[in-house]
Amino acid sequence: MSSIDLSRYEADLAAAEAEVKRIRGENAKLADTFRGAPKEASREHLRRGAASLAAAKERAEAARVALRIAQETGSPYGLLAREGRVVGTVAVAIPVGTPSADRARLIDEALGAELTSAASALGVVLAAPAERYTRERPGRDPDGRTLLDVAGHVEGDVLMPAVSRAAKGARGR
Repeated sequence: MSSIDLSRYEADLAAAEAEVKRIRGENAKLADTFRGAPKEASREHLRRGAASLAAAKERAEAARVALRIAQETGSPYGLLAREGRVVGTVAVAIPVGTPSADRARLIDEALGAELTSAASALGVVLAAPAERYTRERPGRDPDGRTLLDVAGHVEGDVLMPAVSRAAKGARGR
């Protein structure tokens, strides 16, 4: 395990948690306003506030996972297998313009063994090829590699991909 500066990850987590707290406060004010005078415009503000809170919670969870991965692996990349879930981030060298079959092969080669190990740690087997557990992040890492978020959850005795097809289709290639 290499030495890594955790302060950046801790700061990201603190900022994400502060954002969740700020949005909760704003949503409480919106809810009070709505209770005092229920109007359709206020209802729409409540909906948008709920969506903002959900997105902020997701960012906070991603920051929490990134910090745990950095603490355990000494790297920004790796997988965590806990409580019936596998989450993490990997960096894979995928040249621009790579056909989808070759892309899937590169991801399987880079992630397959680590994902299988994570599934074994949970006492389950993989339900799909490694590529199905990934969603591409925008941008590249400092070495020019493609960043992939990895997610899976246990159903029965298999690890199912926890990345929606809609999210996978929305990525830019």
